[in-house]
Amino acid sequence: MSEANESPRPQLSSAARNYRPRIVGYGLFALMLASVSDERLGLRYGLIAFCLVWPHLGYWLAKRRGGDLRAETANICIDCVVGGAVMVAYAFRLWPTTATYTIGFINGLLFRGLGFLLPGLLLSGVGIAGAWALVGVEPHLETEPLGIGVSLVAIFAYVVMIGSVSYRMRIRQREMRDTLRREERQSHQLLLNVFPAAVVPRLKRGEAPIADQFADVSVLFADIVDFTPLAERLGPRRTVLLLNELFARFDQAAARFGVEKIETTGDGYLAVGGAPEPLDHHPRAVADFALALLDATRQTSVGDAGQVHVRVGIHTGPVFAGVIGESRFHYKIFGETVNIASRIQGQAQPDRILVSETTYKRIQVTHALEERGTVDLKGHGPMRTYWLGAPSS
Repeated sequence: MSEANESPRPQLSSAARNYRPRIVGYGLFALMLASVSDERLGLRYGLIAFCLVWPHLGYWLAKRRGGDLRAETANICIDCVVGGAVMVAYAFRLWPTTATYTIGFINGLLFRGLGFLLPGLLLSGVGIAGAWALVGVEPHLETEPLGIGVSLVAIFAYVVMIGSVSYRMRIRQREMRDTLRREERQSHQLLLNVFPAAVVPRLKRGEAPIADQFADVSVLFADIVDFTPLAERLGPRRTVLLLNELFARFDQAAARFGVEKIETTGDGYLAVGGAPEPLDHHPRAVADFALALLDATRQTSVGDAGQVHVRVGIHTGPVFAGVIGESRFHYKIFGETVNIASRIQGQAQPDRILVSETTYKRIQVTHALEERGTVDLKGHGPMRTYWLGAPSS
């Protein structure tokens, strides 16, 4: 897979995001359980062992289920039930009980939002009822419970405020991240609509200048015959619709044969095979692409304005390529090969494909070809050319 088609950097799963916080939280539970004195040693030691093992076991179980939000929600539910049992093991001592509820509140709020708090409290109640039914409990209330209770309410209210702000910040961060991802995908797609896929990663890296040399490619020029009179008969709107329809068919054919569209200039279409992505059979691919262009023109309707006709020219040789410009920059190919392909296209007849002798030698086994003879190309002198026919097989 090319760099241009790489997916965005993968994000941590829900299970992975909660793995380390769960280790820390359950470690605190274990320490608090070890710090209280109570005759129910079996329950406390069993819960301490569970607190040390559960974060790793829960992560493994969630990962096996895909590690997504649904899998991690099941772990959070188990956390709530365990939290209730832990409070029974504390014998409802106010400070560790408040710490447990505070940790659970913040985790539930940040993970699933306000809507998860009531189910979380109910599940904690299930844990309390289950542990109480199994081992019983004698609550240990500190002295001056009123003052301690008011202090705990104040602390809890402050934590609620902090948790709410953190939750809103997390939601906003998530929305911003989603917006950035959408914008990145849109900008990436926009770049792919303008530049070859192999060039986009280099643009993103800030490479400048982007300049390449390709020793062997096949260049194709296609041009609509008598376009100016045709445009005058159609008018501006119908002319644009015609070009959009015709060049969309050309683009689809280019993608099908692995040919790279370089640009459209008015009624002209320039494409290349073998650059910037290497293509071993580029002369044959460009020849097949040229034949597909003739089919595309026959499928394109112009109503009462007459039939669309194109001339096509192909030449094979070396080219230079690069991104030209600063504000409205474009990927261009240039060199002698491009000039010759343009001159050959100018010598072609309507609805026929003319290829140079260089291209002829590369496709004479795969396609039917008919010699046209020597033509005098402006700026290049005489050159033997051939009419391209259907594939041989």
